[in-house]
Amino acid sequence: MPRPGTEAAYVLAAHGGVAAHYVAGGIHHHYTPAAAELTALGNWQPVSQIELLGLGVHRARAGESDGSALPPYVLRDVDSQVRTELRRAAETGGLVLLTGDSTAGKSRTALEAVRAVLPGHVLLAPPSGADLRPLRRAPGEPGYDRHVLWLDDLEHYLGPGCLEPSLLTSLSRAGLVVLATLRDERYDTLREAADGFSGDGGPNRMAAETGLRVLNMVEPIAVRRLWSDAELARVAQMNDSRLNEAHGRHGTHGIAEYLAAGPELLGEWRRAERATAKGGHPRGAALVAAAVDLAHIGLIGDLPEALLREAHEAYLRALGGSVLRPESYAEALEWASQVRYGVASLLMEGEQEGTKRPFDYLVDSVARDPEVPDPPDSMWLTALKYADDRTRQVIAWTATFSGRWAIAEQALKPLAEAGVEEAVINYTFAQLLQRADPAEVEPLLRPLAEAGSPLAQLNLAGVLKMQNADDEAERWWLAAAEAGVSIASYSLFMHLRTKGDDEQAERWLRRAAEDGYVEAMTTLATLLHKRGDEAEAEPWWREAAIAGDPQAMYVHGHLLRLRGNDEAEMWLRRAAEQGHDTAAEILGRAADGRGDLADAERWWRMAAEAGNLEAANQLGVLLSTRGERAEGATWYAKGAEGGHEVAMFNLAEWLFDEGDVEAAKDWHRRAGEAGNSESLNNLGNLLRQEGDLAAAEVALRRAADSGDVLGCLNLIDLLISEERPEEAQPLLLGLLSDPDSAEAALTFAERLRSAGRPQTARTILHWAAEAGRPDAAHNLGLHYYAAGLAEDAERWWRVAAPRIPASSYNVGSLLSKRDEDEEAASWWRRAAEAGHRRASLKLAAWLIDSGAPDEAEERLRQLADEFSEAAFLLGLLLFDKPGDHTEAEYWLQRGEEHADADEAFQYASYFAQREDEENTERWCRTAAEAGHPRAALNLGVLLARRGQLAQAEPWLVEAVHRGLEEAAEPLTQVREFLAAQQSP
Repeated sequence: MPRPGTEAAYVLAAHGGVAAHYVAGGIHHHYTPAAAELTALGNWQPVSQIELLGLGVHRARAGESDGSALPPYVLRDVDSQVRTELRRAAETGGLVLLTGDSTAGKSRTALEAVRAVLPGHVLLAPPSGADLRPLRRAPGEPGYDRHVLWLDDLEHYLGPGCLEPSLLTSLSRAGLVVLATLRDERYDTLREAADGFSGDGGPNRMAAETGLRVLNMVEPIAVRRLWSDAELARVAQMNDSRLNEAHGRHGTHGIAEYLAAGPELLGEWRRAERATAKGGHPRGAALVAAAVDLAHIGLIGDLPEALLREAHEAYLRALGGSVLRPESYAEALEWASQVRYGVASLLMEGEQEGTKRPFDYLVDSVARDPEVPDPPDSMWLTALKYADDRTRQVIAWTATFSGRWAIAEQALKPLAEAGVEEAVINYTFAQLLQRADPAEVEPLLRPLAEAGSPLAQLNLAGVLKMQNADDEAERWWLAAAEAGVSIASYSLFMHLRTKGDDEQAERWLRRAAEDGYVEAMTTLATLLHKRGDEAEAEPWWREAAIAGDPQAMYVHGHLLRLRGNDEAEMWLRRAAEQGHDTAAEILGRAADGRGDLADAERWWRMAAEAGNLEAANQLGVLLSTRGERAEGATWYAKGAEGGHEVAMFNLAEWLFDEGDVEAAKDWHRRAGEAGNSESLNNLGNLLRQEGDLAAAEVALRRAADSGDVLGCLNLIDLLISEERPEEAQPLLLGLLSDPDSAEAALTFAERLRSAGRPQTARTILHWAAEAGRPDAAHNLGLHYYAAGLAEDAERWWRVAAPRIPASSYNVGSLLSKRDEDEEAASWWRRAAEAGHRRASLKLAAWLIDSGAPDEAEERLRQLADEFSEAAFLLGLLLFDKPGDHTEAEYWLQRGEEHADADEAFQYASYFAQREDEENTERWCRTAAEAGHPRAALNLGVLLARRGQLAQAEPWLVEAVHRGLEEAAEPLTQVREFLAAQQSP
């Protein structure tokens, strides 16, 4: 169940609760857009008239078709999903997000879906980084009617004043369809930034988490860079030269990727690093490298050429500098700006004159390459030299995500000194992370706090808390909380809780949760759970899950799973994808349960690599089961070293199989100390095999004391073997009180008998039988009968007979062998009335012989479909009746079709009693041919009596070969007669 969610938040409050104000997600105020702000967003245009190239779709390489910039659209596998989500969003409003690599085809897929599904809508494509708040509908205003907001490269719209959870919720409720794309590299950057702050648990996560929370509000649709076989088949059917070429030459790249010339441009850039004498363009390559790194720094848009000119020199020196005889700057810029394949250039023209930007495919390719180093600090500093106020904010934001607090501080300092509120707050935050003296930061925050800045009030409270000025800190937290800063409300909760004012603390906790602070939601849910109020806790888990908290996603998914709700797996998957190892482990179990071992391995591997010990053990089991025992053992070892007792057991068993008995004993010992009784049992057995009986007894007693039934049975076995029955018997009697344990004891006794230790097995069965276990008495009878002690067997079967029908049957069979047929029949009748079917068959045969054909027929009809012998007897019985013998022939045929060797021999016996020699010979031959030795003997004797000595001899030989010694004498006689006939 839920893990407590308050400890990280307490660290935040204790250390000051400082907030980075890169987004305004925690502040709620009424915002009235000006007309100019709405105009700046652009114009709504009919979907039917949109121009795809102007909305982010990559131009395709030139072809021989109609000269159009784009080839015909090829349906992607995700099209149906995208279009279904668009229809849903058109009804209710909401975000539809497509993710994938650059040139995977995200924008084309999304816009083609809009044109197909929502042709009557209008679409707005705001400029990159635009303030989207003017789109919020004020209370009382009408909602959106058939409007689509297009946010290509969503990361451009997740900065200050742009899209954040409350704005997205407001737009969705107003009926706006928000359609967006996001490159995988940007998605990963946001997640890694948020994860990097997770240890603090404080508001310094706001910048990363706000963007990530927007992403967590939707299930993204992944557009694969590499096309599936089905997609490639659709490409092959298209009548377009560009698509035909792409299908034939795309190699290891995607179709859209090939059409956009991405791989070629990347290769040309890399090859250009050579000396000019060898055909290279080293300065041009350095320009592209500088532009790509500046994009990673956060300068996603247009780059001034002056910045590129200065920045690229460091990259050129790294390539070799003057040794490469680099081309001139003008030549380098011309080369990098040259359009290739009629599609794109390495450096694309910016929207403003004198600016460039790198082809986004190059940016993503570098981001995917783990060998490429991060941009050096010198590049950040160069970028700052050319930065305006807005760009400084972006650089600071990116530096914060990268953990470069000194760079962030330097970027913000001029703005902070100019009194820009947002910059002051972020600047002081960066200073504190650089371990600045809180007393030096306080004067910068106090004027803004006194002027009414809620976030400045929050951070001032944090700074005062660092200086142990708790009372004044509480006043500023209160001011910020009353202004709607949810983190301040949460900080008040933590502060008041430490003071013991639980009632007021919970009031502010609820306020923070209601204001959307995720940490408060999870803390409140945990508090309610501990209080036993699951009905109120569950909605908070759901709200926190929707807001993007992995722990809440896990708990919400787990609660849904307990109720069998189909949404459970979706929430668990979201939690797992955000690194929640327990959710991943559960998903692995679910996949394993439905037989999807590939999916189970994927989730278990993900969880195990994150340190989940249960998943490590499960992954080890999965790998070992399919034959990959060595790798399986490595995961057992990871689990075992982490203290997972079952993994210890599995590792010990693997070591034993590998012949390393000492290591196996060591891990069984450690698992036993961790509470694994199975390991104690195995350890005891290993020690016993080595002759260390005293140590073995200690291990087995520990296993028995912990409730391990097999350990207790092995201890009983050990004590019996050491002639200490007075200690062993009470242990066995203790097990017999539990039905499952009693069954295990009988199974154990059978294993001992099979292992060649019948005496110990009988001892256990004796004690159990004398204690009133009829099944033990029955099994004891079987033991004695197998040993040739029929009298003892009968005695115990008579004891078991009142409860065990098979015992009654066996008593009847023993009596029948002694020709005590009438008493035998009474025992068979008793067994038959208790449901023993074969006893009923024996009774029917006796009834026939005893002259009671009517009762025999009644019983045989109930058995004929089950036993071929019953069918045969029923046929004989009906054949003896006058009239039509059709039914008799039917049952005889049924009996013959399914008869085995023993039954065929039995049929021969029936016919022999009826003195029907023809059928006797027939069934003897059938049984003999099926390998029945006595049938071979009888057939040989029958043929010899007829004088058919040559035919009799091979059957008598067969009987002798099958171990029937009594066939030797008639065989000798037949051979003597044959020899005499051949003598002159």
